[in-house]
Amino acid sequence: MKRPTLADARELGLLPSVTTLLKVLAKPALQDWLIAQAVRAVMDTPRLEGETNDQFVERVLVTERIQDREAAGAADLGSSIHDALEEAVGGRPYDAKWRPYVFPVLDAIQGMGKVVKSEFILVGNGYAGRSDILIENERELIVGDFKTTRSVPPKEPWIEARLQTAAYAKCLGNVADKHILTAVIYISTVNIGEVKVFMNENWPEIYEKGFLPILNFWRWSNSYSP
Repeated sequence: MKRPTLADARELGLLPSVTTLLKVLAKPALQDWLIAQAVRAVMDTPRLEGETNDQFVERVLVTERIQDREAAGAADLGSSIHDALEEAVGGRPYDAKWRPYVFPVLDAIQGMGKVVKSEFILVGNGYAGRSDILIENERELIVGDFKTTRSVPPKEPWIEARLQTAAYAKCLGNVADKHILTAVIYISTVNIGEVKVFMNENWPEIYEKGFLPILNFWRWSNSYSP
């Protein structure tokens, strides 16, 4: 098994994932954070005797990639919390040390309805993705995605999350008399216990005006038509 390349996708007629498509987005906040990590790495790393400026920067940023260490730690923490949530919403046991992150999420979604699916594949028109949770109540189906972050957004989900959940919601198609909503569920990795849920019923407009143009651009720029 290997991660498929674009050539593999063309040969096998595979669909791009939602996360792959959204990589075309500019992410100024992420770029600023990466720059800050590189600056800190250079400032905090001792210089070797006789090392020139260029050699020093090459060693720190390219050879040793010291700036990646915090990012890797954050990714590992986020993955562990995500895995624990997957087990918890599925009613399965998980490592108790993640309970301070998991319990507030379970409390936040408890009144939304019954969890009918978790970590499930969705296939849309020319793309696919994996959603974290599907909740159902008498009137609604709620497509949800968990997002771990240092700082929870104060007013609305970041645009990438809105596009992602809109794409997932579109995959559901006709669900009879159920009203489809999306939910982005942010979990702070710094302020343990802080959880914020953003619900959205305006996802069809986000899909049509936001995600669909990205899908078309990705297909065009990669000369890809499955």
